[in-house]
Amino acid sequence: MSEIDTQQTEEIQHHDEDNYSDSNKKKNKYLKDEITEDNCQFDEGEELKFTRVRFPGHARSYAFLIGNRSLMYGQKVVAMSDRGMAVGYINSFPYLKKFTKDMLPLKIINKVATEQDIEKELEVYKRQKEIETTCQRLIEKHELDMNMTHVEFTQFGKKVVFYFTAPARVDFRGLVKDLVGELRLRIELRQISVRDRAASVGAIGPCGRELCCSSFLSRYGNVSIKMAKNQNLTLNYSKLNGVCGQLKCCLSYEEDVYTQKRKKLPQEGAMVKTKTGDSGKVRKLNILSEQFDMLTDKGQVKRYTFDQVKNKLDNDYKFPNRFDNISDETGKVIGEAELEETTKNHIKSEQLKTEKKAAKFAIERLIEISDFLPQKEEGEREKLLEQAQEDIKNALEQKIQDNYNPYHQDFTPPPMSEVAPTSIDATENESKDLNASAARPKQNRNNRNRNRNRNNKSRNPNNRTTNSSKGNTPKKD
Repeated sequence: MSEIDTQQTEEIQHHDEDNYSDSNKKKNKYLKDEITEDNCQFDEGEELKFTRVRFPGHARSYAFLIGNRSLMYGQKVVAMSDRGMAVGYINSFPYLKKFTKDMLPLKIINKVATEQDIEKELEVYKRQKEIETTCQRLIEKHELDMNMTHVEFTQFGKKVVFYFTAPARVDFRGLVKDLVGELRLRIELRQISVRDRAASVGAIGPCGRELCCSSFLSRYGNVSIKMAKNQNLTLNYSKLNGVCGQLKCCLSYEEDVYTQKRKKLPQEGAMVKTKTGDSGKVRKLNILSEQFDMLTDKGQVKRYTFDQVKNKLDNDYKFPNRFDNISDETGKVIGEAELEETTKNHIKSEQLKTEKKAAKFAIERLIEISDFLPQKEEGEREKLLEQAQEDIKNALEQKIQDNYNPYHQDFTPPPMSEVAPTSIDATENESKDLNASAARPKQNRNNRNRNRNRNNKSRNPNNRTTNSSKGNTPKKD
């Protein structure tokens, strides 16, 4: 082998070793169970891929670093929880986040759960249920006012934590002594709220889906009765309360939308004057449609849009205390046509803005592409660009003149005078083909009649004699 070949092979080997060392360095970053300040190899601002893992019996999910691994939602994994190594499931989709030192320590998923890990977890679960029954028996023995929710092993099975709910403080010193005497383990009793119980145990809500607190919510419970009042919901606690007996967490999902729409509308019971000249008292608010019902001083109940309010009336305004007749005229919404027109104009202006941006973008791209086009005569390229700019501007101006609206485009068929003459010839040819196809069945019928006549002639006795004279034996009927 020559010296040049040996040098090339040595360079390739060194290059492969460098790549192998770089890949090993990247892998070594994710080999630890936990990343702290001592073993951290990430740079400030580096993007890291995270996912959230939820462990059975835990009220909340935890963030874990996954690196370049591809994990699916709901997949079972083995990771280190605050109670030891346990089997959990992926509770979120992967997401990217820039690294900062405040995020330390970072936890890493150990591995994907195998069948052996799941079997061990089931054995632990059976052991927890057995201990739960013994604890329930001792609670009944001591006559304590407490409800056992679930049991968990921590510190790799060296400690047992009992979770319970109670309306008040409970003196469970005698219960702890009996549990230590029977189990011979470290014992801890924790009192939790009813929301935490529903989140840790899990259940199916009245909507038919898994509870929000046990599936995806990281923070829950920030719900008040003001949210139900703000959304004009009837204060029926059998409908407002969830499985836990408290107000549903989903009341907070639409709170921002309702508060934003309420700011446009007047308050219930306020005295206002509208743009049509009517004055009266606001009786009802339709928040989602942004409309309100008002009882005028003439005894008429009318429905208005939010933009029809002119001003609020002072306290000096005297509203009638009694009406002989009150007429309901809420079938017609005052100001609805004007509001639709303003929204159409707003949509049109936004559409024109986007089209102008698109035209500007197209012109810029044409100028960039023009450098790569084949060489032409002097001034021809500039003429083409100017022509393209004029065409785009003319198209925009034509849309403005035609009162263009992208949401209402009516198709009008062209008049018959503008139709090409070739279409008439095509129709004539089609009619001829149809006539020919209609005449074909008649020909087939004539052919059938001829065949029948021939068969009848062959059956005549005169024909049989002629056949026998020729030496052919006649066929029997």
